[in-house]
Amino acid sequence: MTGFRAAKRYAKGLMQFASETGKGTEINQEMIDLKNSIQNSRELAQFLSSPVLDSRKKNDIARELFKDFSPATQNFINLVIRQRREGLLKQIADQFNQLYDQSNNVRTAEVISASELNDELVQEILAKAKSKMGEEFTYKIESKVNPDLIGGFILRVGDKQIDSTVRASLNKLKKEFEINDYVAKI
Repeated sequence: MTGFRAAKRYAKGLMQFASETGKGTEINQEMIDLKNSIQNSRELAQFLSSPVLDSRKKNDIARELFKDFSPATQNFINLVIRQRREGLLKQIADQFNQLYDQSNNVRTAEVISASELNDELVQEILAKAKSKMGEEFTYKIESKVNPDLIGGFILRVGDKQIDSTVRASLNKLKKEFEINDYVAKI
């Protein structure tokens, strides 16, 4: 991943600033918005990584695009562009979000199911799994759909996983039949 270390350094610096000024929540939300903007707009990503435009023009356009952001975030984006690291803005925003989540004991819980689950059911799944995953954390939930699961769900938090899908149950049953512990007594 090109520029990963640089992105992490910029994110750490911004995190330190956000912690010192008490603007962590605001800057975190703006970094989420920045990351989503770059991710959802191919033109914006190409604009930021283009070596043809000079930093003054990029700063003017970025200032206009992100005019709703706080002055702190606007100044940070300006700094990154002046340092010719604007191609890393998405990575920096992602790294900042991860650092913010770590410092606030927030974990991402990925719920994968065969069909779309309503929020009430997702919260119920998470509440039952919290005892295994850690009660002291707050969880952000990302829902995904995978029709190959047949039914049930997979809950992933960090490196832990709870698999209660029909597919997993069928695979377990298949392995038990393959072992074939039955011995004929004649």
